[in-house]
Amino acid sequence: MDGAEPEPFFSVLGAVRVRRGDSSLALGSPQQRALLAMLVLRRNDVVDLDEIVDGLWGEEPPRTAAGTVRSHVYRLRRVLGPRIATHGQGYLLHIAPGALDLDVFDGLVAEARAHTATEGAAEAAELLARALHLWQGAPLAGLPGPHAGIHRERLTELRLSVLLERIELDLRLGRHARLVPELTGLCAQHPLHGRLRELAGLALAHSGRGAAAAPQERAVRPHAAPGTPPAAAEPPNPAEPPAHPHHTTSPPAPPLPRPAQLPFPPDRLIGRTEAVADLLDTLTTPRCGSVTIATVTGTAGVGKSALTVHVAHRLRDRYPDGQLYANLRGTSADPADPAAVLAGFLQALGLHEPEIPDGPQERAALFRTTVADRRILLVLDDARATAQVEALLPGSATCAVLVTARATLDGLQTAHRVRLEPLAVPESLAVLGDVAGRQRIAADPGQASALAERCGGLPLALRLAGARLAARPSWSLSDFVRLLDGTHPAFPALPPFSVFPAPAGSQDGITACIRPSYDLLDDEEARLFRLLALPRRGATDIAGAAALGGLPPARAGQFLERLTGLGLLESPRPGVYRQYPLLRMFAAERSREDDRPEEQAVAITRFLDHLLAEARTVHAAERPGHRVFGPHPPHPCPGRPDSRRRLVDPDHDGALAVAAQILEAVPSAVAVAADLALAVEPLLEGSYLWAESLEPLRRILRTARDQGHLRAAGRAGHVLGSALAHLGRVDEADRILDAAEHAARAVGDDAVHTGILNRRAHVCQYRAQWHQADVLHREAVTAAEAYGGDWACRNARASSVSTLLRLSRHDEAAEISRTTLASAVDAGDRGGQAYALYNLGLTARHQGRTDEAVDRHRQSAELGARCGSPAMEAMNLVSETAAQLAGHRLPAAVESGERAVEAARRLRWHTAEVRALRLLGTALAATGDRKRARARLDQAADALTLSGLPRNPHDPLLPPDVPSD
Repeated sequence: MDGAEPEPFFSVLGAVRVRRGDSSLALGSPQQRALLAMLVLRRNDVVDLDEIVDGLWGEEPPRTAAGTVRSHVYRLRRVLGPRIATHGQGYLLHIAPGALDLDVFDGLVAEARAHTATEGAAEAAELLARALHLWQGAPLAGLPGPHAGIHRERLTELRLSVLLERIELDLRLGRHARLVPELTGLCAQHPLHGRLRELAGLALAHSGRGAAAAPQERAVRPHAAPGTPPAAAEPPNPAEPPAHPHHTTSPPAPPLPRPAQLPFPPDRLIGRTEAVADLLDTLTTPRCGSVTIATVTGTAGVGKSALTVHVAHRLRDRYPDGQLYANLRGTSADPADPAAVLAGFLQALGLHEPEIPDGPQERAALFRTTVADRRILLVLDDARATAQVEALLPGSATCAVLVTARATLDGLQTAHRVRLEPLAVPESLAVLGDVAGRQRIAADPGQASALAERCGGLPLALRLAGARLAARPSWSLSDFVRLLDGTHPAFPALPPFSVFPAPAGSQDGITACIRPSYDLLDDEEARLFRLLALPRRGATDIAGAAALGGLPPARAGQFLERLTGLGLLESPRPGVYRQYPLLRMFAAERSREDDRPEEQAVAITRFLDHLLAEARTVHAAERPGHRVFGPHPPHPCPGRPDSRRRLVDPDHDGALAVAAQILEAVPSAVAVAADLALAVEPLLEGSYLWAESLEPLRRILRTARDQGHLRAAGRAGHVLGSALAHLGRVDEADRILDAAEHAARAVGDDAVHTGILNRRAHVCQYRAQWHQADVLHREAVTAAEAYGGDWACRNARASSVSTLLRLSRHDEAAEISRTTLASAVDAGDRGGQAYALYNLGLTARHQGRTDEAVDRHRQSAELGARCGSPAMEAMNLVSETAAQLAGHRLPAAVESGERAVEAARRLRWHTAEVRALRLLGTALAATGDRKRARARLDQAADALTLSGLPRNPHDPLLPPDVPSD
């Protein structure tokens, strides 16, 4: 069919890719691509969920593994469509014949072997060459997880075996001379592979180049296994006359020394399997005409040197002419002079001091000459800058260089860069167990995880903590965790195994590791580094740092880059910076020493003002025309996605958590904190992060009451009551909202009073008190009209639609939905448009127009996704399932129901999950699949139990946006 979309072509012989026509499809994160690889390698067969979890995480998957897999599948479906099908608890990927490079490879190899069997060697060799041309690097490159590792090794062996077949055919065809360079490189990659050495010997012996073959053969032989007799791979050259027994020659020159300067390697390296594999692959792959350089960078204590020394020891056979090591002292005030390092290298290579020139350029030239054509590995540890490294580089492509640094060394031309991150919790626990005792760590996993978190996943800190515990067998883990609560030095400066008191001014390993970089800062840079630790937050941007430091943004940006270059900050994405936990603790200790309390208070108050300004900008974009911050709100603009993320990020302290923390030090800032809570409410609603907001909101409300600040109490109470209502805790929500309404009335906070009326109507909806909800909605509309709140009026009308449908006032609900949609379009209110479209879908279903209902819900979900509102997507998926079911489209109902369950679970929206599971169970039962239907209904009951919501056949506690009829 002319307009048909082309079949996608899948590739696993290299990086996992999918192409449709000339376009590459976006496949998401490495873990998501690893899941796709599992489905691809089991093409057209079901892969169970348990197999996927084991393949991605191994023996210790996270609690959220199943949900993460479902999320990955959902995102892959958005790219690949229905080719990924759900079968029970597993998934199947449909791949058309010939649409996978591995299948094409296997077909060509099979065809070649058929030609071989009929003596068609030339045709077979050509087919094998075509098959091998399909490979685009290491198979499944860059994918995490045990499954990818196992199949990467299997596929690599498969390629090598086919390559050997092709080489043997080429030898049979007399192509010896052109095989010599290829076999020389392969022997270097696989120094212990006996068959490769044999084939290389045959190619050299029959290449027709006579004596010229000997040097090439010797280039292959240094990597032969120890003990291999020379005659095994060195056939005599018939062109050379035999040596006369009485012929004498001058004695050969003594061989140059083979330096072995590598430090003692770590006994066990945990959690760096992928980094080790990447470095080994890089440093064993020949490069044309240039030195192979790999860098390992990361923050202090993350294990750069340990990883590099471990890899270097594993490469000793690969670089048999020696290994040179130098500590460049890049984080000290006195970094190593490259000229002095070169002098040390030259002496290690056998030169005497008088033979070493004085000038640094002459030394560098002599060093390059000395190591030319020798296979030597250089390890340059703790580099300061690119220039320091470049002065030490060899000129021969036979050498390789491993560099560690805290800075990224952007100017260095490298073959591979490894950026080390702190260890994840399972690996951190393994490090603690190695040092403190595995049984001790396993006996208290909760406190062990807390200790790993306090250590920030840094191997140095973990080993120090383990050593302290090992030296104190009577201590419990909780005892030690309390010492690392952030108010004391991370590790008191006491030698863990000494009975003597520590000398004055001694430093523990953590401080000694971080302090040199800190001491390189000037006063202004050091001050900003200290102040960044005051708001206990995962990350901030340049504007936030400028607010903390009272600096112009341009100057703050310069300081942040300088701190990042010294390894004192991390930049996870452009313009965003963060301190790892132990660096933040170190900075906080320095702030307590060097900054006055009043300076700290001023800094964090400026930061709170910055957060409010940022949140108000986002609020104005989310709710245009809402006059909750006065008649002249900030100019509406979308707000950067990263600012939205930082304001409510559940994985790092969001704005509310920071505000609650700031109130501990500056209670008088409660008005700003309450305004901040009101400003981020749209983000909490769109992301359904209500549960995460409860504790900071309680703190803000408690402070407002303690301060007697009625306006702040009304605002904080409004948001807290909203959170409780959404979470189904309606009795507590009712009490909080009642008190908040009295406070808002007392100070004439009309916009907040209107919002509270609307939220109290929602509480009545949760309780199925429909007539009372109708009254409250009307009061909210009247109040909004009185003070000119366009958005509040539109929102109150839209919120009443569920109530009107319950009261069978369908025409009125439809009219309100149409008018609110038109009003939202005029106001540029995309969230309001999505809500109105959702309501139009509800009214269409209630009036029997199920096709229209499905279309409206899909339009609303798409708009919600563009607005960054996963909650709106989930709402529409649930209601689309109800519409599909009402229209008796059972397969479509099952499909949307599965997606609705996944969406609700991602948000931990229990009431929506229960509703989706019940609808899905009903749809499955109607298809005759009673086993799966019962399983889904049982899951619905379990979800109700886990959520703590009461069981009720009429679902009064379902959100008003997810009607239960």
